[in-house]
Amino acid sequence: MTRAFGEPVPTIRQPLRVELHLLAHNDAGEPLAHQRPLSVALAGAVLADLAAPVPHLQIIHGQVLVRTWQLTGDPVADWALRVLQAHRTPPFAHDADRPPLRLRDALRELAVAAHDRTLAGLIAGDLVREVVRRRIVGPKVRTYPPTDDRIIPKVRGRLRSVLTGYTEPDWQTDALGGMARALDLASELYLDESGHDIPALLNGMVHRVGQQYPAVRDIIDATDELVAEAAVSVYH
Repeated sequence: MTRAFGEPVPTIRQPLRVELHLLAHNDAGEPLAHQRPLSVALAGAVLADLAAPVPHLQIIHGQVLVRTWQLTGDPVADWALRVLQAHRTPPFAHDADRPPLRLRDALRELAVAAHDRTLAGLIAGDLVREVVRRRIVGPKVRTYPPTDDRIIPKVRGRLRSVLTGYTEPDWQTDALGGMARALDLASELYLDESGHDIPALLNGMVHRVGQQYPAVRDIIDATDELVAEAAVSVYH
């Protein structure tokens, strides 16, 4: 498609899982959430990207129903579709298809590899780089700072702007707010002294995206529950 002279080039956003991974790390690439809860949230983000804006799947009675097995061209999204398809495929050709995965089970299954696959994509796309620090005692410390210092503030800033009503909302930023709520990342938006009721605003974002895409709301709610369970297990 051609653009008129001087017309700005449209901004192409990264998938939800990429924005969530960036939001869940500080500017030095250090994680702000434990890996297990983050993996669950990333799995939720992958499913949400398949539920909107083009619905490859929907959630019916707590089950993940794939509407089309046509691949998207996104390696991580297509991996998730293959995982869901493999579950439905019977072990023998003459057997009937197995029932769809329940949403919570799908999240658990995808969470096994969601973090590593998302991170691999970030590195391959030159969005982050791996930094390895050696310690005198203990294992090496690996961090993944962004290659562009502006990228995390940009994601954080857009979420903060939509949250406080300065920018028109969109489904992806609302979904990102829901995932940030699940991971308890509200403090990273630096709004503590703004006078805003941040929990209420985040709840409002989830409600709003649910009105437009009910499946995304279901995914956020299930992710929230499983993240809470994963967070508890970290300390036991």
